[in-house]
Amino acid sequence: MSTGGAHGADVDPFETLAPLIAAATVRIHAPGPGYAPDGPAPRPWGSGFFIAPNWVLTCAHVAMRGRGGGREVGLSFGGRTVPGVVEWAQPETNPAGGLWPAPDLALIRMLEPAPHGCVWLSERTAKVFTRKEVAFFGCTEEDGEIEDISGRCTIRGELGTDGRLKLGNEDEIPEGCSGGPLVDLDRGEVIGVLKARRGNGRDGGLAISVVQLRRLPSPAGPVLDERHDLYQRVMHAHDRYHADQHRNDHVGRATWTDGLSELRATASRALTPGQRVELLGLIAELPPPVSARSLDELVTGLRGQSYEGRLPAPRGWRDGLGLLYDLRQGRNELEALLRYAVHVATADRPYPATPGTERALGDWAARAAADAELPRAFRNALSGERAARLRLRRDAASAEVTHSRPSPHAFDTPGARPREVAAVGRAPVTSETVARSHTLLEIIPRGWERGSYDWRVCVARPSGELVSVDEDFGIRGLDAPPERLRAALAESFRRGDEPSRPVTLQVALPYALLGFPVDQWRVPPLEDRPLGSVRPVVVRCADRESADPVGMDRGVGPYEAEVGGEAGEASTPRQSRWKRAHVGPMRPFVLDCDGGRPEPVPTVTELLAWDSFLLPVLCRSADPGADPGALRQVMDGGHDVVLWRREPVGRDGVCADFHRGATGTVAHAGQADRLPSTVWHLRADLEDGVPEAYWAEGVALLYDDPTRPLPGTDQPLEAP
Repeated sequence: MSTGGAHGADVDPFETLAPLIAAATVRIHAPGPGYAPDGPAPRPWGSGFFIAPNWVLTCAHVAMRGRGGGREVGLSFGGRTVPGVVEWAQPETNPAGGLWPAPDLALIRMLEPAPHGCVWLSERTAKVFTRKEVAFFGCTEEDGEIEDISGRCTIRGELGTDGRLKLGNEDEIPEGCSGGPLVDLDRGEVIGVLKARRGNGRDGGLAISVVQLRRLPSPAGPVLDERHDLYQRVMHAHDRYHADQHRNDHVGRATWTDGLSELRATASRALTPGQRVELLGLIAELPPPVSARSLDELVTGLRGQSYEGRLPAPRGWRDGLGLLYDLRQGRNELEALLRYAVHVATADRPYPATPGTERALGDWAARAAADAELPRAFRNALSGERAARLRLRRDAASAEVTHSRPSPHAFDTPGARPREVAAVGRAPVTSETVARSHTLLEIIPRGWERGSYDWRVCVARPSGELVSVDEDFGIRGLDAPPERLRAALAESFRRGDEPSRPVTLQVALPYALLGFPVDQWRVPPLEDRPLGSVRPVVVRCADRESADPVGMDRGVGPYEAEVGGEAGEASTPRQSRWKRAHVGPMRPFVLDCDGGRPEPVPTVTELLAWDSFLLPVLCRSADPGADPGALRQVMDGGHDVVLWRREPVGRDGVCADFHRGATGTVAHAGQADRLPSTVWHLRADLEDGVPEAYWAEGVALLYDDPTRPLPGTDQPLEAP
């Protein structure tokens, strides 16, 4: 395809891009005059740059330098100064001192309109982006004067796994440049934010990848319009700005599209710079993806592999487009991009699209295919795929019926009117969704370091394989999760959550820690509520002595034959009991309490002989003097789904409410695969102060799938 532009060897990308970048770079300082007409300008805290109309990206340590005076800042650019306010910074403080931890990014909203340019942000998902030369821009103090400055260096690699880029020392990075843009000169796009310089002859400094912007908080509730998601709000504004600039024939200055057309690297791309800007502008007119998971499934179907990196997963349409670059050159790459445009134009929406925007995108893809003279067979297939997807979406919308169901504690009080709660999602939660669509958190105590732990967070692929998101070692105490663990959990949830159907968290703990209250942690985006009240949280035992209880005969229970050959020769007795519990209906049985009197737990032999539909409930396992091995005894009896309370009953405690509530909860769930969601709603009611849920204080659920064993502590996972 023709790309236009000279692409000559004598065209210096720096010369082409520098005016565009300088027009978008700002100085950040205390509120008040910046370019003072009658005196020296205030010394800047650092630099920043416009990424969308009225939105400045910088480092958190720059934006929050004046936190003592509030979140207001001054922005100086183009000979004027305007006020701004910090809308988001992560982190907001650095009590430990030294370099601020990643991502060290902030977004500032300009409070008064003023003309300015905007940089072009890369939509690609990459670790270091390029081995070629990059440029940086900012400001510094020279002989008492504040001056704009730029330079060139290279990216030497990455530091850690949180998006920090190591910069070479080919050029000095002076004080004051923190927060300024880092530009890939080969492709003509901003790929990072300058973070720190290094001294004593060491490497040039550090930058933060713009991919880390995807760590902007996800909406805590339903997305009803673009403003409910700050990431989508800013990225859509960015793409619309550049599309408008490209379409406007009366712009009196060079645009980023003009600049990109002069770069050699754009000559071999499937889309011209103009087509790329047009496509992103059309995509930006549509509501964002329903979820990061649905976006991943869409892109996976087109590129043949899922996103597996430790960097934040794509969350917007522009991010998905970036994953399709460079997989294939020429016509195949173009065909994948055009099919992506059709899929975006016909995708499900969190809220309705503006009339005409879907058609405009679909028509653009058809025109681009014709202009490129792609084979008629492909163009016909593209049109057919568009029509088929629209038809399926219409059929699904007409068939979708939202049901409500009674709250799990509606059965607690005889004669009480059931209280209705929203359904978990558009489709029932099944054993497959519980097993495969989950986050796994492993907490591993260090036996040689008392009170010290290792942890690892993984997401499950549809195949059941686990991909590591992040891990850390030697953490002291876990009463509250450290920031790195909170970030890893938030990222894993974002990759798996669907609207009204949050992904399940499975917590793998050694037996001695099975009562650890992970469900009470506070994790973004809903940090004002316990984790267990916003999603299903279950525990798994990481140190079971055997995969199957010793002496458990095959064919235990009268219902084994009902699950058919699937539970035959290839299945262990534990697996057979697990499958039967998921067929239902389950019947709860309180093992260690009878009418308020403690009772010994049945022996392993007795538990092995139980019918498979009986679900064990423990009432007094946390009482002083109770058998500390009661729960393990139940597990050794072949049971992998157990409900218990980790709070002691106490001398004056009454067990009837717990027995009644546990019985109603299990009966309401009916099948084991529905129990995690039922307990989630129960915990939500408890947090909301519903009196009928008070019995559930400290309730815990073991849900330990024997068909999907936990990875060993030394077992390598799929490499990201």
